[in-house]
Amino acid sequence: MGSKCSVIALAFMASLCLTAFALGVEADYSTQDMSGNQISQDVQGEGTNDNSLGSDLSFRNEDLFVIRKDTGMSPNVPGKGVRTPVVAVGIASAAGSWAFTLNDVVKSYLKLDLYQTTDAVFGSGELAASGAVTPVTAGGSILGDRLALFVVPTGSQNMYRFSLTIKPGSMDGEYVFTAPGITQPGIAFGSLLSPLPVTASAQHTVPAAQTVVAQQAASSQPVA
Repeated sequence: MGSKCSVIALAFMASLCLTAFALGVEADYSTQDMSGNQISQDVQGEGTNDNSLGSDLSFRNEDLFVIRKDTGMSPNVPGKGVRTPVVAVGIASAAGSWAFTLNDVVKSYLKLDLYQTTDAVFGSGELAASGAVTPVTAGGSILGDRLALFVVPTGSQNMYRFSLTIKPGSMDGEYVFTAPGITQPGIAFGSLLSPLPVTASAQHTVPAAQTVVAQQAASSQPVA
């Protein structure tokens, strides 16, 4: 009987110790009624936590609990080189139908229809080289009056990497043609054939939409 009482007493004392320990830890790390800055200081070891060797060292210089309104991220989280949204200021226009003459070991001809959204350029066209005509796709970006353009012949591993300067009615510069086992530099001369209307796709869809609306209206009319 005495041994059973001793075991029960020891278990009761152990439970009291565990409860007290848990309350002590909770009191040290409680985040109730704390601001984001206070939580950040506590995690970085500047608040109530005196454990300088704890896991909080991994969060030094990282404002994980403070969110910037302009980026939606913590101030120190993004590394160098992270792009921010593009502001279209002083960006030249590359939109239009273009004809290029490409000069390297041989002469070839490139026709491109290019579209532009802020600094992004994309489009398609045809490449005439060595008596063959191949469809191509294009994509790139503009910085100021300089266009970095990638042109890829469809169904191949070949690529033209252009570095062009945009001028009124013309676009000239250099390029590098790459293919498996080949790297060939060249010079490109381009001229604007015609501008492409920005709202062309919208204009094509409006008549179709109007036709559908007219058909629906006619079908809803009561028959006399």
